[in-house]
Amino acid sequence: MSLDLGAYWQVNRRFVLAVGGGALLFLIGFGIESSLFQGRIDAARSAIRLNKNRLEDMQFSSQDLSEVQGENTALRVAVEKLSAAAQFRARAEFVPDPAAGSSANHYLRTLARVREELQQRANRSSLALDDSLGMPELSPTVEREILRYLEALDLVEGVADLAIRARADGIDKIQVRLDPGYASRAGVGPIERTRVQMTLTGSSLALTRVLAWSQRPGAGGRVLPIDQLEMSVLRGRTDQVRLDVTFVIARVKEPEPPPEKS
Repeated sequence: MSLDLGAYWQVNRRFVLAVGGGALLFLIGFGIESSLFQGRIDAARSAIRLNKNRLEDMQFSSQDLSEVQGENTALRVAVEKLSAAAQFRARAEFVPDPAAGSSANHYLRTLARVREELQQRANRSSLALDDSLGMPELSPTVEREILRYLEALDLVEGVADLAIRARADGIDKIQVRLDPGYASRAGVGPIERTRVQMTLTGSSLALTRVLAWSQRPGAGGRVLPIDQLEMSVLRGRTDQVRLDVTFVIARVKEPEPPPEKS
């Protein structure tokens, strides 16, 4: 069967012109792209080959290794010091003693003692104190929760002591919030944060003293880290201020030991 090109051209002229035009545009575009970017592509490939060869030829001396190990040791010492400074150290009376009974009983005894002592001191100093002290209505029963609430109770007792000595007027709205990652699958990460929120009222001098004393190492050599704070004048009381403050109890994970030398 013979092919009549003339007849095919007459019937399919538009189609042939469209295909030919598209092919021509493709060839033109390919040529422009090659002329513009081929040089950059070749240069990038050359740089990759050069860097790869340099890495393969790079050699380290025993002195280089010794310097790196020294820097690593210094960094680990610095991390340990910072971790120790950030770590909250509960006082002995807030740490359960296995020989003295269960942690749950220790929590109940400690809470009752602190509550009674603080209420007596607060009444004598005319300090209005949140009777809950931020502790949950239902006593915790899980060991790690008991430990964290005891730490929070330690902090609340410490702040209340500062407020009484500074002659503040009140401590209200005490809330203890465990780290959100505590109950999650992802975990809490390298630093676990228990936040203790509270509202203090009193004169600006009294509340400024509370803040200053909380950041000054006391007999136990510790400060009470602050996450957030906001101070405002009480409505209708120009001589009284309100302090909304959030303290942080940090638990820092121990750094992983360095790899053994081969």
